[in-house]
Amino acid sequence: MDHEFLQKLNIDQYPFDPHYALGLRALFGDQFQRELTSEEITELSSMTFCPILFGNRSGSNLLSDTLFRAGLGFPEHGEPLNVASVERISNRHNLETFTDYFLFLTRQWRRHNTVGFKISIGQLFDLTRTGLVSHFANIKLLHSVRRDKVAQAVSHYIAKASGNWSSKSEVLSQNDILYCAEDILRFLRRGARLQADFELYQTIHGFDGIEVWYEDLIRQPQDQVSTVAAFLGCPADLTNLDLASAATHSQTSALKEQFAARFRSDLSGLGQASR
Repeated sequence: MDHEFLQKLNIDQYPFDPHYALGLRALFGDQFQRELTSEEITELSSMTFCPILFGNRSGSNLLSDTLFRAGLGFPEHGEPLNVASVERISNRHNLETFTDYFLFLTRQWRRHNTVGFKISIGQLFDLTRTGLVSHFANIKLLHSVRRDKVAQAVSHYIAKASGNWSSKSEVLSQNDILYCAEDILRFLRRGARLQADFELYQTIHGFDGIEVWYEDLIRQPQDQVSTVAAFLGCPADLTNLDLASAATHSQTSALKEQFAARFRSDLSGLGQASR
């Protein structure tokens, strides 16, 4: 993988997240990257990297939590490549370069020579530009997705409008949040772009990937974890996968169902009256 070539591309050619890329490099300044030692290259070359790609409200927190409790190489929660997380953890552990930070993550969460964590597709494009991922023995992609795209967009809209992102947040009603088809459409389009960029990344780099469907994970967590473990070539402990005890939960509500039904009613019949 020619990361020097990738670094010359603009976001229309290679859609990394430019705001994220600038923020991350501003954090470390001239010490953003350093050369890997031969021992570090050998260390990475024994591992499989398996990022969890996701869109908002795709069930990725539940997926990461479930894989963690099955003993696979994933943190229980969080997005450790977000700039705020990078800054906090780097300061806590005196990590002077992004190279050191990334090595810290791989050592922290490595299980069965496999490591992964949640990362947006724009962040993954940027990470690939650094050349660090080229040293792994293998890269396998997990894509956290939902079949019901409208329900996902509605959930994203309500979370954004209310500021309540947690499954432990208070119950909301129509008096708290106003219905807005335009904003729901905006979140639908954003999800479609993320899907397209995931497919583009696979097309460019040829890495294997599987989709993990939120609806299937809720219904059959043991089966879904078994599928992921087989894909990664890792053993999995399926004895502690009762979703009722998970840190994150399925987030359904009457308000979400009402908004989704109204959205489908408002838009699905467009054009029929003129026929």
